[in-house]
Amino acid sequence: MKTKIAIACDDIGFERKEAIKRYLEEEKLAEVVFDPVKTPQDGVNTFASLANEMAELIQKDACRLGIYICGTGIGFTCQANKHWGIRAVAVTNPYSAKRARLSNNAQIIGLGCRVNDLEYTKMIVDAWYDNAFDFASARENSKKNLLEAERSDNALLTRPSFVAWNMGFKPDTDNPGTR
Repeated sequence: MKTKIAIACDDIGFERKEAIKRYLEEEKLAEVVFDPVKTPQDGVNTFASLANEMAELIQKDACRLGIYICGTGIGFTCQANKHWGIRAVAVTNPYSAKRARLSNNAQIIGLGCRVNDLEYTKMIVDAWYDNAFDFASARENSKKNLLEAERSDNALLTRPSFVAWNMGFKPDTDNPGTR
């Protein structure tokens, strides 16, 4: 089964988004299920609304991963993190991308086209995409931190009624009906 993924960008990141989308589809055999920015103009002043849309798609389990590309990846990830269950991280190097997934089960990464060139960006994507969080082999501290993050989200945010899965806080086996 192909991994479903969302991808978006602002006008600055449009060309890089197109290249990473092709890379995901051709090299990673991913299925891009969300790609609303079809022209650079579509991405002008839209990072907040795109973050909201991507977060909701992940909450609804239309996909479990997302990538946003702009100048730095910072603003988008700040907005995405306002949503219950979402863990979004702006990353600038492969090690941080790998740890974002392996330590925090981050569903979204923000990438900066003004920070890294295309080939290095592919290395960052590989490090995040290829290192799925696995509850069976994850560090105990990482699993405990995810449970604490869920408690924090429950205390500070409202869980939308449409959330269709456990958002990666726990193994899927703890939440019947998820894939």
